[in-house]
Amino acid sequence: MNTSKPDQTIDQLFEQFLDDQEARLSPKTFDKYEGIIHLYRSYLESYWPGHSGKDYEAITQAKGTYCGTFGAEDITSGFSEFLGYFMPRKVIAGNETMKAAGTVVKKLAKWLVEKGYTENDESVRELVGTTARDLPASQKLLDDLDDWLSATGPVKSGKEIEGHFLIQRVGPRQIWLESLISGESEIGPIPVPAHVARACKVGWDVGGVVARTSKGWRLVEVWNIAP
Repeated sequence: MNTSKPDQTIDQLFEQFLDDQEARLSPKTFDKYEGIIHLYRSYLESYWPGHSGKDYEAITQAKGTYCGTFGAEDITSGFSEFLGYFMPRKVIAGNETMKAAGTVVKKLAKWLVEKGYTENDESVRELVGTTARDLPASQKLLDDLDDWLSATGPVKSGKEIEGHFLIQRVGPRQIWLESLISGESEIGPIPVPAHVARACKVGWDVGGVVARTSKGWRLVEVWNIAP
């Protein structure tokens, strides 16, 4: 671990970023920016991306924090996990907040480059852009699936599998899943409405319950969807 103190800590960079945004944004929009930065800081302090448990123990035992210790070279290390995992799985929020998360992270990444704190990394920019685009789309899909399952009523079934599933392939009105826990390599076809099937993307993570019925596999519950 590099123990030298950076020129600007992440906390200081967050403060500068928000000061710059407050000068150009309406109070309502600025509140959204401030809220997302608060969530990103919470993520960084919880997950310590790019650093080991030894780093965590050494710094926290000295009463330090992630954002008060590390600087610009670490501020971008959590962008992908924050948007692709933390926001859809750990934050209970509406689609507007999910859209704001993508917008703010993209703006923060651009601001860091413009200020000379980080280099212009095309791969990071592309990854953040893709995840930021997919995050609100995945939450819209979650809302649509939840509405559809509520309207269709409970499923009578025998075997149920609970956990996380990858969307393996998509048909016009069906999806196929792969369980990340039970070892079931192909679960499906699972019937869904056409508009739901169109919104599903291969590789997205679906948390919920599927069941085998007399008519084949069915979705029972969906808790979250992560791009």
